[in-house]
Amino acid sequence: MFLAGCILPTQYMVEMRDGIHLATDVYLPKNQNNPHGSILIRTPYNKNPIGIVGMTWAGQGWPTIIQDMRGRYGSEGIDTVFRNAHTDGPDTLEWIADQSWSNGKIATWGGSALGINQYYMAGANPPNLACQFIQVATPNLYKHVAYQGGEFREAMVERWLASQGSLHVLPEMFEHENYTLEFWTNVSLEDNWPDVNVPAIHIGGWYDCMAQGPIEGFMGYQYLGGSGAQGNSKLIMGPWTHGGHTGDLIYPENSKDTFSEDMFWDMVEQFTMDGPNDYDTWPTVSYYVLGDVDDVEAPGKEWRYADDWPPLPYTQTEWYFHENSVLSTDAPGSYDPITYNYDPTDPVPTVGGQNLKIAAGAKDQSSIEGRDDVILFTTPILDDPYEATGPIKARLYVSSDCIDTDFTVKLCDVYPDGRSIIITDSILRMRNRNGFDHWEFMNPGEIYEIEVEIWDTSYVWNTGHQIRVAVSSSNYPRFKANPNTGEPMGVNESYIVAENTLYFDSTHQSCIVLPEVALPIKSAAPNNPNRITGRNIIKSGVEYSYSVKVDDPEGDNIYALFDWGDDSYSGWVGPFKSGEKIEASHVWDKKGSYDIRVKVKDGTGAKSEWSESINIKVPIEKRLTSEKVKQIISNKIEQYPGLKHLYSAPIFQKLFDLEVTDIIPMD
Repeated sequence: MFLAGCILPTQYMVEMRDGIHLATDVYLPKNQNNPHGSILIRTPYNKNPIGIVGMTWAGQGWPTIIQDMRGRYGSEGIDTVFRNAHTDGPDTLEWIADQSWSNGKIATWGGSALGINQYYMAGANPPNLACQFIQVATPNLYKHVAYQGGEFREAMVERWLASQGSLHVLPEMFEHENYTLEFWTNVSLEDNWPDVNVPAIHIGGWYDCMAQGPIEGFMGYQYLGGSGAQGNSKLIMGPWTHGGHTGDLIYPENSKDTFSEDMFWDMVEQFTMDGPNDYDTWPTVSYYVLGDVDDVEAPGKEWRYADDWPPLPYTQTEWYFHENSVLSTDAPGSYDPITYNYDPTDPVPTVGGQNLKIAAGAKDQSSIEGRDDVILFTTPILDDPYEATGPIKARLYVSSDCIDTDFTVKLCDVYPDGRSIIITDSILRMRNRNGFDHWEFMNPGEIYEIEVEIWDTSYVWNTGHQIRVAVSSSNYPRFKANPNTGEPMGVNESYIVAENTLYFDSTHQSCIVLPEVALPIKSAAPNNPNRITGRNIIKSGVEYSYSVKVDDPEGDNIYALFDWGDDSYSGWVGPFKSGEKIEASHVWDKKGSYDIRVKVKDGTGAKSEWSESINIKVPIEKRLTSEKVKQIISNKIEQYPGLKHLYSAPIFQKLFDLEVTDIIPMD
């Protein structure tokens, strides 16, 4: 039987402070008599399918508790979409701490909705919360989910609510489209960071629909939190969307998260079991630098590590808009403004970016950049790489003939072949230009200076590429199309075509402000790699490791790039110390002969030559024919008749892809 020996849950209906009971499965390790640290997962997505997590962790000695959130699946009450997380979470922690198997120290785990409710639980400062592992989530539901830049994130919110059967909360969200603590305080930590008193690992992706959430969550815990949180958090930012892929661009093998699970267990051991301080040895910030995926040796495409976010030093560099669609660090001259029509019934369609329920990731914007309502500014072709790592904003001078409208800003990398790949973007609803807690309508024709906050990134434009900024007034259905009428959210029955104007002259210096990271002065290149070591005859589908040692003449740290010979590369792995063993692994899927080589670079970008290659072979695997398998089984059954019942088991039928009755009749 498959479940034989498995740890099965005991379900409880745990009572909350208002009398509602939440369905809660408890997975306990066998033969564990002493109180122990435990792990809590709260989900709106049904606890039953993730029971394998509870079985696994309990099998490893960790009491694991998985709970359906209020109004979801087995739990009572009405789904309030996180608005009760700040009470239901602490009430559940208190119940766990009262159990005989608990030592009163509880870790929480989960991503997306499972991560969002962790944030609001922590804001209540529950005494039994020990640490948290929060993935692709946000501590501010208003700012990063519902109303980015004051405009409603239509595709993300409406489609997610519909998929959960929770559209009943939408009218209330529309009624509170302005940010007020009376309504939004339960789903925001902005007003109570000091009440957060636990370490946490915050994980996000540059193309995730809540990309800014983990960054601001980390910064809130790390710099503004209580004594138990400050200085104890970690941030991991990778090149991923909410689903883990990267869009149209394929990043190399090193882009995978291969370390956060180890970091999680070190944290749990340290803070729930008073274990060793291994969690403290991990870098505070681990971030993946995006870059040119077509050029194998291009800068970026590597993990870097820092003590703070944003990493220092960087310079806020203003890239100004010029006539003839030029983007430059030179101050603008006396240029005429550009006026365009924004029609809410014909908005600029969304193509990739930081989305959830629609196509996401690094996608080419060329198909929409020729529209009359999309204004482009592009640098000349870059002679040197250019890096921006940190927060981004745009400063625009604009006017409209309407009392309200939107302005959007998109940052792209133009590849040599003309593809314009989105990096990040944002929006500002003009009525919220001076705050999201109130409205200030425009005077038609008046020029306004505005700042559009664009989410953080880490990106290197390669030599031969161009930096591009696109300004418009819509990005639909990522954002709701503003009807330009000034009516409240969700009630307008009419629209106006807006005549919007962008100014970029010496008096109105519209620009995008990038966190420029200066190119390091290159030092002497590392020595060329010596002989690569590893297996020469291997099997397909199996992971093998290969290693090399390299010295740097100045003792700099080293990154290595492995060419696996099958049109794939490791990406820059490291950093390693000079002379340290450098190791990377790979899986070859097809038979054949492959030449592996490696080159290295130091932290300044100075590169060695490629090493001499070594040849590996993946031979053809000899497989038994169906007739041969039948003959072997027939011989075995003839020798040992009792085996015919064993070979008739489903697992053998699937393994051999035949019915045993094809060989010998059953009694």
